[in-house]
Amino acid sequence: MCCYSFLCNLVLDGIAYSFGVLLQPLHEDLKIGVGSISLIGGVLAGVILATGPIAAFSVNKFGNQITLISGSIISSCAIFCSSFCYSIVSLVISYGLIAGFGLGLMYVPSVVAVGEYFTKRLSFATGICICGSGVGTFLIAPLTSLLTESYGWRGCNRVMAALCLACSLCGFVMVPNKKQRPADASDNTEEPVYHPEPKRGLLSNSSFVLITLGNMPFVMGIYTSYTYLPAMAVQNGLSSSNSAFLISVVGMSNTIGRLITGWMADLEWTSPLGISISTSVAVAFSVFILPFCTQLWSFIIVSSLYGLLLSSLITVSTPLLVQLLGIQKLNMAFGILTFARGVAGFLGPPVSGIIIDNSSDNLNIPFFICSGLYLSTFLIYIIVWVSRRNACKQRGYISL
Repeated sequence: MCCYSFLCNLVLDGIAYSFGVLLQPLHEDLKIGVGSISLIGGVLAGVILATGPIAAFSVNKFGNQITLISGSIISSCAIFCSSFCYSIVSLVISYGLIAGFGLGLMYVPSVVAVGEYFTKRLSFATGICICGSGVGTFLIAPLTSLLTESYGWRGCNRVMAALCLACSLCGFVMVPNKKQRPADASDNTEEPVYHPEPKRGLLSNSSFVLITLGNMPFVMGIYTSYTYLPAMAVQNGLSSSNSAFLISVVGMSNTIGRLITGWMADLEWTSPLGISISTSVAVAFSVFILPFCTQLWSFIIVSSLYGLLLSSLITVSTPLLVQLLGIQKLNMAFGILTFARGVAGFLGPPVSGIIIDNSSDNLNIPFFICSGLYLSTFLIYIIVWVSRRNACKQRGYISL
């Protein structure tokens, strides 16, 4: 199951995170400002995640198989059709809205499916699963660059459409686990700090609401940095091929970070929330210094550090939700969380693009914005930590 989920994440996140490679080719072909073109990638990223509640409902109603296969077919057709578009409106509709909806239907089942099979090692299993995102970024970014140079962005999109369709094969093997888990099971029950709170609505759970709010600036920062990293590197003196390679560097280090984070989150002396808090500040610092790089070696070092640290919050989301809410609420909770991330993903790149278009095309600005966004996540998660600490004391559990 981890393998199939890994492959789906490889394709869908690889496509989403590699849009920055298409920024210049689309700009040159359509003769439209960078900020306007970034709207396409923002819509794609936003819709992928905003589809979360619909995908979660579909998983609960029809299962992982049907949801994932439907998503792969929809995204494949939409991306293929986008290769025939000649206006930004048609690209936003086909590549952004429709393809994003299809990829969103693939995303939720490819992540939550592992929750049906793993208990004690859910964090590590989830880490392996979403490593596909980093590997996809590492592989698809240079593939996108190569295909664009050889066949143009239109030919590149046709190849991406074929990859999406191939994901339907993974859906066929995602059979449900017939072994039912206890209704109140949680995977790290030895960790008392995150004992599930009393049964109530998700949106009335203060910790869940804060976790959701904390994810929004973090995801805005992720998609903004991925979108503008290649163009910023070119502006700072790197070649187009080396600039595209930086996306691969971030992707590979991100993959390593997800494995490390997943492994660490299962250790008794760590916690998903603690890992998220400790790395948020480091992520803010690393993205802040990225614009000051001028040589390829400095870009590689800082980009590697950034990708390594960036992996933490996304990797531990599933085990954190299980510990806070219990396994039975995972699908819907993850759907709501994904929707909030989608809103953030939609806003990040376009807002930064508007600022760029009105500030002499200074591509360093988005990275300073990202740094502030990551610090916002840190502050919100600190509030969650304090509230959970107080709640644990009141219930007699051992606090952090």
